[in-house]
Amino acid sequence: MVKVIGLTGGIATGKSNVSDCLAKMGYQIIDADKITYQLQQKDSDCLNAITKYFGNDILDKNGELNRSHLAKLVFENKDNLTNLVRIMDPYIRSDVQSIIDNTNEKIVIFDAPTLFENGYAFMCDRIVVVTCTPMNQLNRLQSRNNLSISDSIKRIKSQWPLNFKEKLADYLIDSNGSIMQTRNQVIKLFNKIDN
Repeated sequence: MVKVIGLTGGIATGKSNVSDCLAKMGYQIIDADKITYQLQQKDSDCLNAITKYFGNDILDKNGELNRSHLAKLVFENKDNLTNLVRIMDPYIRSDVQSIIDNTNEKIVIFDAPTLFENGYAFMCDRIVVVTCTPMNQLNRLQSRNNLSISDSIKRIKSQWPLNFKEKLADYLIDSNGSIMQTRNQVIKLFNKIDN
């Protein structure tokens, strides 16, 4: 039976670096963000459901999702974020479960930034949380996404606080150091999990 390891953290805490490292180690990654992106393609059932709620203003002239416009709507209004999650959840859950059911791997990594917030933790056997200091998180998000402090804080606050996620984790990876230091922790931890 496949073991599902949930990988999460906060926005800009270094989870993507950890996920990349695990992919290089040969683990199958179920990437919730990539699944979300695929589900939101033009003319998909999922995008049609999103458009029904938010209106055609979220589409560009080609009928494709204007992601920056949708992001602005959901990060400025908690009800919009809640409703977007509610609309997308059945589609994401179905795709993830299908991958888990059809894999031949002993271990798969379910990489989801909002693993706890969206109720996906129950799909996992163990959970790894990637964490860093709040100041590092804010600085990384600002520089990575070219956002103001105010917009960065809104995005961070749209997720559960890191210290809360840390308490729910089976394992923590501290990403405050260099990428190499983080990767060394990943290798050590997964050698332990895999045995």
